[in-house]
Amino acid sequence: MVNPYLPQGPSADLSPDADRLMDRLEQGLIAGRLSRRGFIQAVTAAGLATTGLSALADELDAMRANQDERAAKLQGAYDYIVVGTGSAGSALVGRLAARTDASILVIEAGDWDTAPSVLDPSVWFTNLGSDRDWKDVAIASPSTNGRAIPEHMGKVVGGGSSINATIWARPFKGDLEYWAQEAGDARWGYEQGLAIYRRMENWQGTPDARYRGKGGPVWCQHAANPHPMAPAMLAACRSLGMPVLDDLNGAREEGSGGFALMNQIIRDGRRQSMARSYLYPVLARKNVTLLVRSHVDRLTFDGNRVTGVELNIGGKVRTVQAKSEVIVSSGGINTPKLLMLSGIGPEEQLRQHGIKTRVNAPEVGENFQDHLLHGGCLFEPKEHMPHRNSAANASGFLKSAASLVTPDVNLVQIELPYASDVVGKQYAPPPTSWALCAGLVGPKSRGAVRLRSADPADRPIVDARFLSHPDDVKALAYGIEVSREIGNSAAMRDFVKREVAPGKKLTGADMENFVRDGATTYFHQAGTCRMGKDGKAVVDAQLRVNGVKGLRIADSSIMPRIASVATMATCALIGEQMADILAPVKA
Repeated sequence: MVNPYLPQGPSADLSPDADRLMDRLEQGLIAGRLSRRGFIQAVTAAGLATTGLSALADELDAMRANQDERAAKLQGAYDYIVVGTGSAGSALVGRLAARTDASILVIEAGDWDTAPSVLDPSVWFTNLGSDRDWKDVAIASPSTNGRAIPEHMGKVVGGGSSINATIWARPFKGDLEYWAQEAGDARWGYEQGLAIYRRMENWQGTPDARYRGKGGPVWCQHAANPHPMAPAMLAACRSLGMPVLDDLNGAREEGSGGFALMNQIIRDGRRQSMARSYLYPVLARKNVTLLVRSHVDRLTFDGNRVTGVELNIGGKVRTVQAKSEVIVSSGGINTPKLLMLSGIGPEEQLRQHGIKTRVNAPEVGENFQDHLLHGGCLFEPKEHMPHRNSAANASGFLKSAASLVTPDVNLVQIELPYASDVVGKQYAPPPTSWALCAGLVGPKSRGAVRLRSADPADRPIVDARFLSHPDDVKALAYGIEVSREIGNSAAMRDFVKREVAPGKKLTGADMENFVRDGATTYFHQAGTCRMGKDGKAVVDAQLRVNGVKGLRIADSSIMPRIASVATMATCALIGEQMADILAPVKA
């Protein structure tokens, strides 16, 4: 299911500039579509710069050749098995492989991240509903006026950092301090997290010794050459008395929010996913084996110890052992699914599907959370201007109630007519329209992920229960009113011919229905294998799964409460933390 009010179509329509052509040739070599010789010939024939070409070809060819060789000679056992190459999994493997000689098997159900729609951030939405997406859908609910809502999730090397938008937003201090309290471990607190972010980042903005890092694996920068609407939105916020910041990270994390140009993982027009940042640099190493198009069906056991995984590779099933540990990094939907298929989960539910219970863990699959993105407050422009970067260049956070510790509302300016199915049909926005969307980033509603059957090929049931808590409706309604105020302000006058949706102030049932009819998500599934110090938690502060040995989880599912920001940077932090636990940084 794809949002029908975003541009669709094949990614072959990309601009054929020299940088992008070079990028395609590089990916052809990585994906095995070009030989080293063919790569050099193609680059030369295209008249592209050839300085250092031989070294580049050697590097890419060595990476691909190494992985082809290691996949062809798959071993029966590895020191560590990591299931998933999303933001957390990539960060974990990159750090662990560089710090130790331990053998690491990395398993990805999807394919290589070499599709042009992955590399070009301006068409990221064309990945949604494609083969690079698990295509999950949250079941219809009365709280969303009977609407089933897509829950897109990356099925490709890099996971969500390869198919979703390119926003680099670090969690609020209140988010991490809450985690530390729930886990009973200061390692998860803000100051510790900030220190890790400083070593992670290769920040391209103004140096800031406290908040920003330089020279790390993650390239991040302010939105480059932003759409003129972005600074106009910031001027509108300033005119309305809202704080406007120099950096959307940094001081924002410790305060009550604010607006700024987005931080993005875009370098020279190309997406720098967490796979590109962390995983690619270690793929030429002999201690890393990456399997693509390989599905982990179940975990294997010896008593109460996890010993490895049952793999499905092209329809052939085989078992691979973990000498040390298995780390599941499959995300907020797939991780609880794998645990339940393996007998770790709510006993009653497992019994219904004929699965032997190894650990009765009632909270596996519970506590499901996601950020809601309302689609949306729409405006017709006086003059159409094509979108830039990932079509969203300015954003901000605010509180719907002064008593909140961290902001619960995120406003995003989208340079496209972003609308839900119902809102799009009701208001029929012109194709040149743009949106100011209210996002709910501090949801109180909680859902669950349940098995559909004992067959690993069946997708689970996602019962999100979006907007089932009345405070969530109130918070989104507040965000909608602020969005309309910004969009109709004097500072935005050059970009607004008319307000398309909702077009007037809504109250009572009209506003509630607009909220429920417009609800979509950011695709930030989290919370289903909660970390905590209490006996009911699925994992402890060391990310060990309670009740078994040899198994840890490192992904968004461990969040006790979803971080109040786009989750890519937070998931990368979780992966870094997992690497520090397994192989501490030497002083």
